[in-house]
Amino acid sequence: MPASVWQVPETCDWNDYVREAEQALISAGWTVLHPRFCHDTPTLTPASRTTWNGPIPAIVHLHWPEKLAAALGAQRALALIGELREAGTRIVQTLHNLAPHEPQPDLARFRTTIDAMTDGAQYFSAEHERVAREHRPALPALTLHLPHPRYSTPRPAVPMACLGRLRPYKRTAEFAAAVLAGEDNLRLLVAGHPDDAETDRRLRTMAEADFRLDYRPGFLSTAEFREFLAAVEWVVLPYQRLHSSGVLVEALQAGTRVLSVAPLGGASLYGSFEHDRWLVLPEWDDQAAIRAWRSVVSRSCITLPTWPDAASALVSFYAAVIAAPPRRS
Repeated sequence: MPASVWQVPETCDWNDYVREAEQALISAGWTVLHPRFCHDTPTLTPASRTTWNGPIPAIVHLHWPEKLAAALGAQRALALIGELREAGTRIVQTLHNLAPHEPQPDLARFRTTIDAMTDGAQYFSAEHERVAREHRPALPALTLHLPHPRYSTPRPAVPMACLGRLRPYKRTAEFAAAVLAGEDNLRLLVAGHPDDAETDRRLRTMAEADFRLDYRPGFLSTAEFREFLAAVEWVVLPYQRLHSSGVLVEALQAGTRVLSVAPLGGASLYGSFEHDRWLVLPEWDDQAAIRAWRSVVSRSCITLPTWPDAASALVSFYAAVIAAPPRRS
């Protein structure tokens, strides 16, 4: 099956939708073409060329087709899409907007013609489709309902860390051993000055034997400590009893998530925190703490599809569009 697509616009500086779609489609085995016609930037630059050279795409996927009209002129943009259709390309359109952001009359006419040339349309929901069809009757019958995928927002490189001076009562070595006892790739960062020689020896031995433990012994300045806080998602305080902790206060103030037992005086003494921001256990057990942490991180309030899931749905839709008879406009 042909597996090449040209997205319009090819790049977009305003949000990451097009870039993430491209990466996901490439991961799904498709070739994403860049003929250098249409780049959506704050200062729109006219296209450096107006004729197609190179491989003919199986799919043209229009996200914001008015950007192509801005780059080439509406008539040339329509002619180019028409030429590709004549060569066998199928047109897919994602209805990001029911009307162009720029409400010029010529763009409304352009949009109507593009709708009539479109072979398949993606909507974010059935209600989205219903409203779109009320305003845009030329849209095709072949449809895909696929919600807006979630963005791949950067996540801290290290999921959890034990930070600060290393003393036996903090049980850092014991917790590290529990993490490494698992068979997955969960990683732990331990950084701080080793006040206890045996704790230092144990952590060094474990780190040498298992890459999942990143052990960085040494004094941490306040600036260095806060850099570590910004680089991790969870700070773990594996104490059996938590009396008072500057690490805890720093983490809560920085917005870094915390896993610990309740401190003396109760968690409410520090403020009001959601369960997924400060996971407070009634008593400390290393394996139970890891299980509780996994339970929290496995849940997400966002149910939108991931980009790999979205790409799988799009590729299947592309195949259906290619298999259907071409639409007559």
